Parts: sequence; C-alpha cells; structure tokens
Amino acid sequence: MRFARWVALTMLLLALPAFAAPPFSKGAVAAAHSTGSAAGKEMLDAGGNAIDAAVAAAFTMAVVGPYHSGLGGGGFAVVHLAKEGKDLAFDFREVAPKGASRDMYVRDGAFVPALATDGALSVAVPGAVKGYLELHAKYGRLPRAKVLAPAIRAATQGFPVTPRYVAMAKHRERCLASDPEAARIFLRPGVDGGPVTPALGTLLKQPELAKTLWALAKQGDTPFYQGAIGKAVADTVQRGGGVLTREDLQAYATRWREPLTGTYRGHRVVTMPPPSAGGVVLLQVLGMLEQRGPLGPSSRDVDTLHAFIEALRLAFVDRAVFMGDPAFTKIPLEKLLARDYLTAQLKRIDSSKATKSTSLMPRELAPPKPEPAPGAKNTTHLSVVDAEGNAVALTTTVNYSFGSCVVAKGTGVLLNDEMDDFAGQPGAPNSYGLIQGEPNAIAPGKIPLSSMTPTLVFMKDDASKVLLAVGSPGGSTIPTTVLQVLSQVVDAKLDVVRAAGEGRLHHQWMPDEVWVEPNTLDPATAAALKAKGHTLRDLGNLGWGDAEAVLVDPSTGLRTAASDPRNEGAPSGQ
Repeated sequence: MRFARWVALTMLLLALPAFAAPPFSKGAVAAAHSTGSAAGKEMLDAGGNAIDAAVAAAFTMAVVGPYHSGLGGGGFAVVHLAKEGKDLAFDFREVAPKGASRDMYVRDGAFVPALATDGALSVAVPGAVKGYLELHAKYGRLPRAKVLAPAIRAATQGFPVTPRYVAMAKHRERCLASDPEAARIFLRPGVDGGPVTPALGTLLKQPELAKTLWALAKQGDTPFYQGAIGKAVADTVQRGGGVLTREDLQAYATRWREPLTGTYRGHRVVTMPPPSAGGVVLLQVLGMLEQRGPLGPSSRDVDTLHAFIEALRLAFVDRAVFMGDPAFTKIPLEKLLARDYLTAQLKRIDSSKATKSTSLMPRELAPPKPEPAPGAKNTTHLSVVDAEGNAVALTTTVNYSFGSCVVAKGTGVLLNDEMDDFAGQPGAPNSYGLIQGEPNAIAPGKIPLSSMTPTLVFMKDDASKVLLAVGSPGGSTIPTTVLQVLSQVVDAKLDVVRAAGEGRLHHQWMPDEVWVEPNTLDPATAAALKAKGHTLRDLGNLGWGDAEAVLVDPSTGLRTAASDPRNEGAPSGQ
C-alpha cells in the first residue's frame, strides 16, 4: 500500500508543470499535461514528424485530461507542411444529429441551458476519432499503433489525479454522479458511499478506454463510426433521452478548409476559418490595431488598450450577426476582413469614451444582460514544431468540463455537450455568456459555431517559415488569449514563456464589461480606462485560458515551448 501511494505521488510530481524548459534544437511540443507533451516527444524521437507528435499528444490528452477533451469530442487543426509549402485548415468539429431541432432546448418559450450542457440530449456527433486518425493517415509518418501507444499506456497504467482534475471534477461532481459509468470512472466512493471527486494523487486507470484505443490502433476509425463502439455510443445516448443515432455516426465526415490568412506587423498569420469565429475575430482586431499605429495591447498604453477593447466589441458584434456554419449561412468573409471595412470600423471608435454595447445591438438580439461563467468550460490546445519546420496548432474539446458527463457504456468514451455551442434560442446567451443570432441556430447536420483559434504566425523575413504556433482553451476568451500572446511576442518582443504568462483582459460585446486578470493593469491605467467609461470586472484568480505555444528563434532556429503557468502543462522537445 505504501509503495502504491509512493508511486502515485511520484507520478503526480512528474505531472506538475516545470517552471521553464530549455530551448530545443530540433522539435518541440507544448501541451496542457506533461504526459501529452511527452507523448509528442516520443514520436519525434522515433523519427516521426509534427503530425505524428500532435496526434499522439491529442490521443494521450484524451486520457489524462477528460475534463477538457476526449474521443467523444472534436476540434480544429491548422497545419504547415514545410517541404510542400502548404498551409491547411482541418475541421473535425462535431455536428448536430439528424434528430436535432431548432427549439430542442426551449421549454415553455424559454431556453433551458442545462439541457444543452448536461446529459444525453446535449451530445453532438463526435469528430475527434476520425479527425485525429485522418490527419495522421494523410500526413503522419509513423505506424498508427506506434502513435496510439502512449495513450494506451496512460489508460492502462493510469495517471495521478492532479489539482486541475480535482477542481474540474468538483465543479461537475453532481453531473458526473448522475451517470453511473462516468461516476465509476471519474469519481470515487465518499464517506457515505456516494460518488465524490477523487483525492489528489489518486491513480486513475481506464481499462475500457484502453480497449477502445487498442481497437482504433488495429482497425482505424471503423469500430467507432461503423462498429461496436459506435453502437455503444448511440445506444447510451438513446437510453439517456438524446437524439444521436448510429446513422449519425456512420454519416459523419471531416472537412478540409481554406485557412484564413492575414498579416500583422509584416508577419503572415494563418488561422482557422468558419465554423470558427475565433479566426475572424483575431484577424479583424489585428487589422484594426495595425492600422491604428505601432503599439499593441501588450504596451499597456491606455489609448491603445481602449482601442483594443473597442475593436473587440465591434468584432464580437460581427460574430453574433454573421457567424455560423458556412454550409448553412453565407458569411461575408471577404467584406469582414477587407482593409476598407476595418478602416471604417476603426473610425467608429471614439478615442475619448467607451461605446455602450446596447447601442450596437440589432433589434432581434436584445435579451437581458447575461452573467458570464468564465470558469465553467474547458477545451485544450497543443502546439508542435518539428526539426523540418512542419507545424501543427490543434485545439480540441468536449466543450463543458467533462462534456455531457455521459460515458458510452463499456467503451470508456466520455461524450461531448457541444450542442451548447449553438444558439439554443437565438438572442439568448449560452454558457459562455455569448449572444448568438440566427446563423448559429440549431439545424440537423449543422456544425456549431466555435471560438477555437489554432494559429500559426510566420517569420517577418521569410514568410515560408513558422515563427509561432499558438492556441488556447477558454470559450469566448480564446481569440483574445491568442491575440495577446501574439502581441507579447511580436509587439513587446517577449520570449514565449513570458508571453504566455502575462496578464490578460477580454471584452466580448455583451456583457458590457472588461474582464481583467489580477496584476494585468496598474491602478492608474485601470482608473484611466474607467474614466473613459469602461466597466472593469476583476475575475480574481480564475485564470482563464491555457496558452500552449512554440516559438522558433529567427536567428538560431532554436525552438522554445511554453505551457501557460495558469495551468498544469509542461512542454517537451529534442
């Protein structure tokens, strides 16, 4: 017993983040858990490329971070293939089942948020398994079984429960306890016998998930979408009152899209297009800031921060009005990203005072002020740059912490609650406090809008070489997190470790308030922003976001990887 406890505590210490990692001369991996980063490094050491490393890390994160991602989720990836000189955007986001309907979460005329976040009715068709495996099959180098080996090992041998796991499980304890499989796997019996969050250092093994991963290693995605695993997923959802069916799984397909490309201070920026709204927000705000002048938000200059906040306000209005699944709604991307449009938007900003958000609200989007819940959701990101210059920025999620809290019986697969990312009732805020319009209303086969913003920034003097791979979780705060890390690197010339750790602020149009992390603004700057009419909301030590980034030094080629100090990541490399 003592030996087992010693092993668990030792593994816990190994899982805690390092304060810094040395620069790497070849490849580097940044993921939100040391086991995920180590899985990526294992692939690089075996002769694999950035794609092998990213997929191995993603599968492993599905095991050790069930509160933020999993086989029952989905995501986006932005990929740079150095030899071919290609940039790719890969969409393996979940889709609404055929049985979904526009008002499926409306009861007595009112949107009921819990129906879209807890339980089987919140489950969208998962895309992670097909996405990870397709990305590897197209561009990876190592055998599939080799790439899945670290995830299988983590599921079989177990991992120690970390402080992050404890915090997330406590937040969703009641939801997890409502599903017998989820309670058995992710919770432990309490003093009264009922399921409670496991203690720090508890070794958590997932033999059913290991068996599922073995099946994927041997047979690819067929068992999940066509076979026994898929049947278990659909049967579990149906028994729980959800609408996902085996036919939905069989019909699921990924999408390869044209990435969005912009520039900032002479750097080419490549990011995710719709159904990500994050890439549009990122490029719009960067475009406005660049036209405004040489200072970025990293400067903490009052007038620049005011312009940054106002630019975000305008970008999030566009998000609400125009953004949705491009297969269902025509999005005027060319207009929204055009220099002339951004110039006109910039001219709308009054340098002396804050705009009232209600003055920008279309008549059809006029709900009561929502209360944001910035600590309630989760996602994860990983960044990889290999020795050849290939790069992957991959963001993946089950949406809310522990997704729907539903586990497909006998498989270990935790299912998403991605239906919450739709406008369950257009005009009503979702769990992220975001107001969304008709373009993101629920429809069968539709992809929910996302804020995920996997991004690659290229070198100023050589636009074919990656300078920075970056991304983050955080719901609506994702594009603002990515933008501020980017500004810290490009504008402030900070090393990427410091850039990921700097304090952040956020505005998303509604609610009409600026979210601020502690120690981000000095008292005089905060007072000056308030004097311009901004409402500042101190979020305490909530620490939104978890930026994971790799920076390539233009002079030496050394790779520095950074995991956000707000969380438990620890980078690795060669």
